[in-house]
Amino acid sequence: MASGDVLSTTTSLCPDCLEQVPGCYEQRDGGVFLSRECPDHGETSRRVWGSIDHWEWAAEFGPSPEHDGGDLTVDDDHACLAIVEVTDDCNLSCSYCFASSGPGGPHRSTEEIESLLDTVAEAGGRPIQFSGGEPTVRDDLPDLVDRARSRGIDHVEVNTNGIRLATENGYAAALADAGVTAVYLQFDGLTSETYERIREVDLVAEKHDAIEACRAADLPVVLVPTVVPGVNDDEMGDIVRFALDNRDVVRSVNFQPVAHFGRYEANDGRFAIDDATRLLADQIETLDPRDMLPAPCCSAYCQIGTAFVPQDAGPAGGDGDDGDAFIPLTQYVDDGLWDTLSGLVDESDYMELLAGTAAGEEWACKTAGCCGVDVPGGVEGLFDEVVPVSFTGFMDADAADVNRLSNCCLSVPTPDGDLAPFCGYNMTTESGEYALRTRNGWGGRAAVDEPLAGEDEDDGATGSGYDGTATDGGCGPGDHGGGCE
Repeated sequence: MASGDVLSTTTSLCPDCLEQVPGCYEQRDGGVFLSRECPDHGETSRRVWGSIDHWEWAAEFGPSPEHDGGDLTVDDDHACLAIVEVTDDCNLSCSYCFASSGPGGPHRSTEEIESLLDTVAEAGGRPIQFSGGEPTVRDDLPDLVDRARSRGIDHVEVNTNGIRLATENGYAAALADAGVTAVYLQFDGLTSETYERIREVDLVAEKHDAIEACRAADLPVVLVPTVVPGVNDDEMGDIVRFALDNRDVVRSVNFQPVAHFGRYEANDGRFAIDDATRLLADQIETLDPRDMLPAPCCSAYCQIGTAFVPQDAGPAGGDGDDGDAFIPLTQYVDDGLWDTLSGLVDESDYMELLAGTAAGEEWACKTAGCCGVDVPGGVEGLFDEVVPVSFTGFMDADAADVNRLSNCCLSVPTPDGDLAPFCGYNMTTESGEYALRTRNGWGGRAAVDEPLAGEDEDDGATGSGYDGTATDGGCGPGDHGGGCE
């Protein structure tokens, strides 16, 4: 099966049927390929990492998970963040969407959502993210947040494209009052062209208005760019600078290099996170690719990050702060100390750190202080200025590795009371089928082009449902939102 030097073996999934098959990582053409052979669909080999040097360096960090042969579920004590889908409705039909959402999708019933929240609470009350579809199309979203908080779930994010935040006065404050701790804001760039190509509508004004609304409501924002090669990969440095200029409300940036999930306009090659990291380093003078260190929970090949510390910080967003004078915090931590720090991390604290919550900041300051990390200005008050920046490399069928799936720190509660790995839940075959969802009874649509029960087949597939107009009242189904996972 292998045509290069074999680095390791694993259990993979066939991209055509998502059945488990033997696989191996091999070195070829300076990068890393995942090869596998299915008895029904033959051999497949896909490039999954751009640089063998970076692959071997990353292997020194984090766990090396092995699948125990059981079902594809996430252990309760490892589920850093649970994604709770509350609707398949969305006012956008973006070119890139995990859930293949669009206008007209049905809402999940309150009873179903409460059952999912019970699953999370019984797993230890890990942080959650309300998602969809676009969760803000539901008028009862603040009530759902309250139901989550009443179950002892302290950290509740809302994953949104921000349109309702931008267009409805007081909505950000309503979410904050209900107990939302962070907004996970789809933010692909700073230019109209970027949004027109990725979201099929110019949303630049709405993104800025949503951030201003969150600023007024004292509601922390995480910027979440989907990064597409040749479209907005040249804007990553500017997005980091924008975050630093607005760090009083923007608490972190999570870049998500595009992967082949759900609706993807062309299956023309993966964008590995090491390649994306090198591009970001080209755009930020003080950043070296190896300043982005692997996360302390999931596989070293799933998430990497650092935090930027402005060297000469003026008032957030003020004229004196151009966001250019900053350095990665990881330059103050060598690889050995990082490994030690990682071993002290409770995984839910790490997710809260990325969201800029008080709990995450408290943990980080305590850990850095006890380990003697010497940073500019000291540890106390550090997070008034720091902006964490990370890359999440979602595992599509091209890169399917069952060992890594079983160690996924992003989970989705399912109707049968389990926590499914996020990438497995959303993984689609070459032909666009959600085979693992269907096989395991996890719910959702069976294929990218197949409507859900109650969904208008004519509305849910193409075009943008957002007409660029604001509302002066509540948003009903189909009015606002966006498929923005």
